[in-house]
Amino acid sequence: MTTTVTLRGPAAAVAYLLAMARSRGVRINRTKLTKLLYLADLRAVERGLPPGSGVEWRWRHHGPHSLRLAEIERDLREAGIIRVEETTDPFAGHRECLIHLVDAPQTDIDAEFAEIVNAVLADYGQWSAGQLRDLTCQTPPVREAIKQHRHEVRLDLAGGPPLPDLGSGLARLRRWAGSNPLPDDEPGGIDDLVEEVDQFAEHRTDATRHLLEE
Repeated sequence: MTTTVTLRGPAAAVAYLLAMARSRGVRINRTKLTKLLYLADLRAVERGLPPGSGVEWRWRHHGPHSLRLAEIERDLREAGIIRVEETTDPFAGHRECLIHLVDAPQTDIDAEFAEIVNAVLADYGQWSAGQLRDLTCQTPPVREAIKQHRHEVRLDLAGGPPLPDLGSGLARLRRWAGSNPLPDDEPGGIDDLVEEVDQFAEHRTDATRHLLEE
């Protein structure tokens, strides 16, 4: 069955990666999905393109991760597009969550990023989750975060120091805006404008008459 819904944004990037992985016979679990999508974003930035996944990457002990991916997984599962199966990793022997693409959604995804996803799957699709975790931990953004011993920092995919976390600052601004609403109009602003228009009305009339006479 094919859904008529067109996915966009991060959900489209996830669904596209899963669809391409299925076409290649690549086994995808949560860790592999996360690391492959991160590698695709990293490769896009290296080529001067914006990261195509649309998620924010942070650093944990197990490498780059994004809390947004858990929300996307839940939404796609509730929509019947994916199925999540708990099983045992045949390579490492530990429990894992396999992600199966059930439906085949339409995805609105940048063509250049789609090519990058395909290339990343060709290069690393057969790697185990553990191998991908080790690989991503050696990438410049994660190495910069490790160097500073700062967990959960936002990764700069360009390889620079971790980015500042704007969450607390934005929260303060929202609280201030909530208690300091802007006035509908600047006091007296409209009246001043009307007065100014009236003052120049006669001059505009003379100028128009002069142009017509010419």
